[in-house]
Amino acid sequence: MKIATLQFAPKLGQVNENIAHADAILSSSSTSLHDIHLLVLPELAFTGNVPFPTSSSSKNSLWSTHTELTTTTITGYNHPSLESITPYLEPTAVGPSTRWAILTARRLQCLVTVGYPELFSHEPPPRSTLKPTMLDIGPAEDYYTLTAYNSTVTVNPRGEIVAHYRKTNLYYTDEVWAQESPEGFTTSVLRFGDRKSGRQISAAGVDGENGEEEGQEEEETIHTTTHAICMDLNHHHFIPPSPTPPPSPPSKLCQHILNTRTTLLVLSTAWLTHLPSSALHSQPRDFDQDTLGYWFHALEPVINNIHGREVICVFANRCGEEPGRIMPAVGSKLGEDEGEGEGVRYAGSSWIGKIGVGRGEVVVGGIMGRAEEGVLVVETEGLGVGGNGLRFQLRERDGDGGGAG
Repeated sequence: MKIATLQFAPKLGQVNENIAHADAILSSSSTSLHDIHLLVLPELAFTGNVPFPTSSSSKNSLWSTHTELTTTTITGYNHPSLESITPYLEPTAVGPSTRWAILTARRLQCLVTVGYPELFSHEPPPRSTLKPTMLDIGPAEDYYTLTAYNSTVTVNPRGEIVAHYRKTNLYYTDEVWAQESPEGFTTSVLRFGDRKSGRQISAAGVDGENGEEEGQEEEETIHTTTHAICMDLNHHHFIPPSPTPPPSPPSKLCQHILNTRTTLLVLSTAWLTHLPSSALHSQPRDFDQDTLGYWFHALEPVINNIHGREVICVFANRCGEEPGRIMPAVGSKLGEDEGEGEGVRYAGSSWIGKIGVGRGEVVVGGIMGRAEEGVLVVETEGLGVGGNGLRFQLRERDGDGGGAG
């Protein structure tokens, strides 16, 4: 199976420009995209991590979330209220991000996953149960509610929605505008076939047609697929994995991957880096070793316990910088070095590979640089066989295995 990720640096709130930029990168790619099966984009791919007002005077507005701001004004990655991201929210699976995914999936004849800020309309719960991120509109006797989620949508080559996922573990910058997924982690069964004979990618129970032309029989690959977004990789409310014994218990995402026997993990992210801007731009094609090591460490319970069952991993991150700063106390290393105050910087380093090829081993088929825009394409068939792929081995800790090497 051939998988692609698009790594780029979207500009804050410039949806149309970001879509045009993504199209330009795809069109100018030196790697052929005509036979890829899956294309994955980052978290909030076209909105960027939306800017917000530097004033907290919006508390009396219709869209107020009643969220108290800290005394320090934070801009860039953080959203102080739902009001700030409201202009960029997209109705569930019908907004500009989904429309782009449909057009691109039809054009490239592949499955496309893209992250977007979702606005979901639903029947209102009792007022006493409304949360700050649920909007109460209209008179008391006749109102409806809208909920915002940090989501991804997946479309097949016919332009049909085959998977939709809402972020489960929110970062603190999500919590003021988005709500956790009520479903938690979910898994879809996706079918990958030969497009030349009309075989399409579909989700079990959604697309009942096999897409064959003239009765041709073509082999298809079925993957139990788990979608995740950024901080889903961590424990709830960001408990970082322990670097020393005793090891942290498996995160809920790792438990889900193991329990569902997932064979394809698709993670869209906007992962930050502590590297200063000078380091990003002096070596843009080098991947961020600390970030890659952290990702492997977070997946350690899966890497060391799938007993020879391979899992294809697709990590689609963004790159670039935004003005402002983030709070370093929530796990980011910002503030620990000269990088503090230079702005919000993203780690890039999108990668495609496999875990489970050997115990404690990660095989990376391809990886982007930390400040590099472009398309990464990897053929996963045969990855890990012989010298195919870049291999990383996790150290086993005394007792039960753990720790990144």
